[in-house]
Amino acid sequence: MKKIALFCAICSIVSFIPLVGQDTTTRPDFNVKGVDIPDEYAIAQTNSMRIVLPNVDDRLVKRVWSSFARTQLRSKVRYDRKTKQNLAEQANIKSYGPADLGFDTRQVGKDVSFEISFRESSSVEVEVGGTFAQRSVNVTNLQRNRAAKGVLEDFAREVRREQTRLELVQEEKNMRKLESQLRTLKSANTRYHQEIKSAEERIIKAKSNINQNEKDQLDTQKRIQDQQKMLELVKRKMSSI
Repeated sequence: MKKIALFCAICSIVSFIPLVGQDTTTRPDFNVKGVDIPDEYAIAQTNSMRIVLPNVDDRLVKRVWSSFARTQLRSKVRYDRKTKQNLAEQANIKSYGPADLGFDTRQVGKDVSFEISFRESSSVEVEVGGTFAQRSVNVTNLQRNRAAKGVLEDFAREVRREQTRLELVQEEKNMRKLESQLRTLKSANTRYHQEIKSAEERIIKAKSNINQNEKDQLDTQKRIQDQQKMLELVKRKMSSI
């Protein structure tokens, strides 16, 4: 009976082991620290988990985590001056329950290393016998860390979503800028056509003025000739007196 119970315990433990070597093409890469994986089973002794978020700014990660902790974990983010640690207290973790979390962010080149840590350790352990050794398996930690991995995956999606939202905002801003440039160009084009139309009207009027001016010159020249004759006539009259 003890062997059967032991076998059931091992099967139950293995069912809570986070998967390793998963395809990371659609999900972020996780670097979980402190996880011991012997040949037959995995033991979660770590009290923290870390994820690397690619091509993101540390300030953005902190802002998204603050919102994520408040809306998804029902927790308020604060800074503990005594321990000098960022905290998310009584975070409501799906499939596990409330837990006090510490968190830390670190910019590494273009990426951000984001780590959460549990402020308490579970003490529920099961002795598992093997051919060469015996190990203490922390069952609750396995459940907790698997749930924590889900939290990190959800958080990574929120970061990507916020990145995409900001990208959308920037592209919309670029679109408005281009649309404004197009309106300016169209306005300038309309102004150029109006200037051409005004210039053409001035040219037509100037041509008309030229024609009238030439007619006026001919008429004035004829009047000058007539006036010259009148002047000669008056001179002759004057000389005859």
